Formats: sequence, C-alpha cells, structure tokens
Amino acid sequence: MRRLGLLAASTALSSLACADALNPDLAEMPVSAPRAPLFAQAAPKTDPSALTVVAGPEDLIEFEADQVRFDEESGDIIAVGNVFMRRDGYEVRARQVRINERTGEAVAEGAVEITLPSEERIIAPMVRLDDTLRQAFVENFRLILTDNAQVVAAGGQHDEASGITTLDRAVYSPCVVCENSEEPPVWQIKAVRVVHDRGKRRLTYRNASLEFFGVPVIWTPYFSHPDPTVDRASGFLPFQIRTRNELGIVLEAPYHYVIDESQDLTVTPIITTREGAVIAAEYRRHIGWGEFTVEGSATRTDVNDADGNDTGESEFRGHFSGKGYLNHANGWQSDFDLNIASDDTYLRRYNFSNVDTLVSSYSLQNFIDQSFLSARALGFQGLRLEDDQGLTPFALPLIEAELVAPFRPLGGTWTLGTNALVLTRFDGLDTRRISVYTDWRRRFTLPKGVLFTLDGLVRGDLYNVEDADSPDDPAFASDGGTTLRGIARLTGELSWPLVKRTGSGTHILEPRLHLTVAPNAGSPDDLVNEDSRAFELSDLNILSSERAPGFDLVEEGSRLTLGVDWKYQSANWNTVVFLGQAVRLTGDEDQFDPGIGLTGDVSDLVGRVDVRYKSLFAITHRFRVDESSLAIRRNEVNLQFGDRSESFVQLGYLKLDRDLPFINREDREELRAFGAYQLNERWRLSASAIQDLTGGFDGVDYSVGLGYGDECFEFSVEVRRTFTQDRDIEPGTAVLFQLRLRNLG
Repeated sequence: MRRLGLLAASTALSSLACADALNPDLAEMPVSAPRAPLFAQAAPKTDPSALTVVAGPEDLIEFEADQVRFDEESGDIIAVGNVFMRRDGYEVRARQVRINERTGEAVAEGAVEITLPSEERIIAPMVRLDDTLRQAFVENFRLILTDNAQVVAAGGQHDEASGITTLDRAVYSPCVVCENSEEPPVWQIKAVRVVHDRGKRRLTYRNASLEFFGVPVIWTPYFSHPDPTVDRASGFLPFQIRTRNELGIVLEAPYHYVIDESQDLTVTPIITTREGAVIAAEYRRHIGWGEFTVEGSATRTDVNDADGNDTGESEFRGHFSGKGYLNHANGWQSDFDLNIASDDTYLRRYNFSNVDTLVSSYSLQNFIDQSFLSARALGFQGLRLEDDQGLTPFALPLIEAELVAPFRPLGGTWTLGTNALVLTRFDGLDTRRISVYTDWRRRFTLPKGVLFTLDGLVRGDLYNVEDADSPDDPAFASDGGTTLRGIARLTGELSWPLVKRTGSGTHILEPRLHLTVAPNAGSPDDLVNEDSRAFELSDLNILSSERAPGFDLVEEGSRLTLGVDWKYQSANWNTVVFLGQAVRLTGDEDQFDPGIGLTGDVSDLVGRVDVRYKSLFAITHRFRVDESSLAIRRNEVNLQFGDRSESFVQLGYLKLDRDLPFINREDREELRAFGAYQLNERWRLSASAIQDLTGGFDGVDYSVGLGYGDECFEFSVEVRRTFTQDRDIEPGTAVLFQLRLRNLG
C-alpha cells in the first residue's frame, strides 16, 4: 500500500447530524478486516504562527491547535482543541492529538475527520498513527461522499496506489437520518463488503440487501452503481409501472449504456401482460461537427377483427424516428427529422406520443449576413381516422432564398427572394409552384415621436396543377393546368406611441393606422390552396400586410386597418390590451369564407387582454366578435393562480363558433383545468381535467397524481381516466407508478 495524505477537517459535528441511525448490523454480518490501515502525511503551511513538528529528514508535519503542552514524564506532545493538520490536499481535524516524542506514535481523538483531495470525508472516533506518521488504523468509521451520501463500516482499508477503498460490514444510504434517531433511513443498502473504486468512480457491493424503512426487500450477491462524481454512467434508469385497458400491466425497465464520451444507448424492454413484449431503443451520438439521435421500437401482436376477436394471425407494429444537425463547410448547416409509424394508433397505444400527424423533414441552409438560402424536403403521415395516406402530400423540394441588398436604395431595405415548391401525392392532386418577389421597406421617425413605415411588394407566381380531379379536400381544389398570377401592393403604417409615467407605473397608448393599396383582382378563380388552409383573422395577423401565412391565399383590394395598444407596467403588474378591426375599401367582399372573419366591408373585431401580477396571477383573453351579429366567434380564456414552482391552478376555456366547412376545423367548446398543491416540503398533489362542452358535459381526460421527493427518494403515482375511442384505443382507467432512488436510478 501507498501512503494516504490526511488533512484535518472541522471538529464541528454538523456533518454527523441526522446520521447516527445509519449503522451496520454488526451481529449479523461477518468481519473480514477488523482494522483499516490508512497512510497519512502533512505538508508545510505558510502560516508562521503554526506549530511545526518534524517527522523525518524529508517530511514536515504541521498542525495547529488551541493549546499545546509537553508531558516530560511520558514524552508526549499534546495538542488540544481544534487540531488541524494538512499535506498535499489532505486534511485532518480532531479535538486532540497526542504524539510521543520517543516512539513517534500519534493518536488523534474526538470526532476525527479526514478530507481527501476528492472532497470525500472519513469520520472516526479515533485514528492511531505509527512512528512514521504515515500509517493509521481506523475502526467504526464513516465515509461521506461528495454529495453527502454515507457509507458506515465496521472496518476497512484504503489503497492510495489503486484508489480503492474496501469497507467491511458496511451500510450505504444518501438519506438523512436525524441525530440519535432510532429510525432507519427511508432506504439503505447493507453489504458484507463495499468497494469504492475512485478511478472507475463506482461503488460495488457484495452480498447486499436493499432495505426500505429497515425491512429487506431485495437481496443480490452483486450490485454496482456510480459514485456522486459521475455525470453519465451506465445502469438502469427509473422503472415505470402502469396499467392500460388494452395492454394490462405495463412494465418499462430502461437500461442506459454509456459507450464513450460522445455516444450512449438506452434500451427499454416494455413488458405487457396482455400483448407480450415491446423493445424500444434510443441511440445518441455527438460527432464533433454535429449530433443526432435515433430511436425506435418493435413488437408483434395478435390481429383482432372489427369486434375485437382474435383472428389467430399476428402482425408487426413499431416506429422509427431520427433527428439531428450537421455543420458543413462555409457556414452550411443541415437538419433532419424523420418520423414513421407502422400504423395510426401504435404510438398512442404504447404511450410513445399523442401527435395526430408525423412530420419528416430535411433542410440544408446557409445564412450570409441578412441573406439566406434554404432547401427542404417534407413528408407527412396522417394518424387520424379520416386521413388517407394516398392523399397526404410530401414536398420535394421546398426551396427558399432571400437576398438583402448591401446598399440602401432611397434609404430603405431592398430584398429579392424566391420560393419554389413541388408538392406530390401518390393518389391525388400534385402542385408545382415558383414565386419570385421583390420588396422595399423603410421606417421614418416623424415629429412628436410619430412612426411611419412604408412597404412595397411586387410578386409573380407560376402554378402547374396535375390530377386536379382528385383533391384531398374539395374546399381547396383547383381547375388544374398552368396558371400565372401577379401581385402588387403598397402598405403604409402610422403609429404614435404615447407614454405617461405615474408614481405607480408607466402607461403606453399606441394608436395604429394600417393602409394597404392593392389591385381589386389578382388571383384566378379556384386557384389551389396548399399552405394557407388554417387561416383566420386574429389579433396576431390583423395588422399584417399579408394576413394569410403562405403564398397560395392572397387578399385582394385595398383595406384600412385600425388598431390600438394600451400597456401598463409597474413593479408588480403588467397589462396589455389590444383591439383591431379592418375596413375593405375595394375588392370582392366575399373572397373569404364567412367563418374567417373578413367577409363584408368591415371585418370582425379582434382583441387580446393580458393581465399579470408577479408570478402569482395571469389572465389572457383572446376573442373575435362578429361585426354584424356581435356573436363571439372565438372566445379563449386562460387563467393562472399561484406560482408554477409551488401551488397553482390553471383554467382554460375555448369556444369556436365559426361555421368553417373544412375537415378538422369544426366548431367546439371545451374546458381545461390543471393544478398542483404543495402539501408540504416533500408531498405534492396534482390533478387535471379536459371537458368537452360541445354537445353536453362530456369527459375527455381526467387525471390525479401524488408525488413525494426528498434528498434520497422520489416516487409518484397517477390515475388517469380517458374517454376517447379510436379503433384499438379504448376508453378506460390507467395507473402510472414511478420510483427513483437517488444514485441508483
């Protein structure tokens, strides 16, 4: 064995508080090494007031103490009170150290605490040193790791050369146990032998048992886990147990394997009592100039008929996904996101995802100053009952480019751009489009703080549509063939921010006037609409020059939009109120569906109210009011009471009354609630509910959960009731249980 340098730590007993109950059962565990040799040295200190003791011709051992005296009869040098020793990063503290001048032996007594350079600590009632002051014998000591987890042992030894500490008849636990308490910790591991390998940064147990509240629940001949210095380590992650009507009891036992510093793999066996096993895996890799993650799952299940009866056949079900980015030369970067599932309900049935559409994409892009070039490919897999994969499009490619001129013509910013799209369906309408545009924009600051922005756009679109007789939705169909469209507009926006400061806060009132001048006609009848189907008027787009989000849908004619913003800010309150409405000056007043909010000469009134008080209260209200009937077409309210980090309640209400004749744009009314209550420092109660109010008071999803967490132990249980029926996904009650032991997974 090599020497172990010892550096004295504080004599205070605070590190021992709430830990006395963590003791090995000496009567039931055999002793293999009753005494533990530890080697000690100390290095010179720069403090001139320190008392220096010479241990040999080469080594100086220094210590500090409140009192030092010499016993001539016994030949002992006795240091008493806050004795401190140091060498090479090792520290020792004790209440008393007695050194015999004749033999060179020394004894440290009274809450001896040894701190290693790794910041781990060894605590013992007494340490006996030999005449070289480099070897110590310790019994009944405590090893405190860097995260304050503890190992208590009857004896052991440390080999400084290998960095291995071996502890006999030991108990490990990261839990805090109150001082002098007879109650055991929440959980602990007892072992005949515990080995801490500082090089591998692991704790290994032989003949070990896991106890909860002093009751053994698991025995194993061998067990290992990383020590607190490890950020990433191989091992089991927290298990998850849940129930589901279709699957029975479901057990997930993920195992995480660290391959090296740049890659790891997680394999998750999923065992179900009704449909066998599912294997899921996730692989992550960082390659220096990029990173990516791939994951997937697979299983074979029985095939049931429409009545749910077993047909005697089996089928493969699974999914695959991958995402990441790559940095190329000269500023180029590519991103990819691939997602595919074997069928519509697999991801929801096995709790992988609740999305109703899978999107796969690849993009290659580059930014040079304010200009950019991007090429993308997009694919979609619809997972809803009404989705037809043959009518689901994929874009190959979608090319976008925008060049911002390095000079400023007429003091403004000039942009030249293009957008090209090839949209293909296996069994339906295909679209080819290329758009070229140029835009000029300049902002002026007028007297009295008035702001004026002038924006001009000229754009040309060339369309080619094939298989027009097979649209995915007749509401967005086209006559087919080749079509050319030209667009021009000039927009001016005038705003006047008015600021008033009071003793309580700041008020900002900003009236806004938005005028767009454009030809009365520009879009041919029945032009295909692929990228603006979800468009409707809202507070987010009413003051935009082009309210539709894509290229296909264009608003014709001139229009005037009025809006007003009022903001109030103080130390505690933050309030925003916005109202806006548009007036059509020229153009067809029926060019949009009535449910969108732009029918007639005057649009619907849109607005938003946002009020916040610190982090304790918030309300956001978005609405759209029909201009003629004053009916509320959109009413969305979100409330929050309390701080999300503590106890809080969130309430949401949504009602849509738009009469839109499009698939998946139906009117609905729903109520959402979610909240959590911090019962005390360790217990937390949560609940959520989604209620469908469209045709009555129908439940959609209810859940209630209870969680506990302390310094060493976490668990949660959640009960969830769903009412959704979708093919092989049935309504029912599910229970989810999760358990995590600190440092073990």
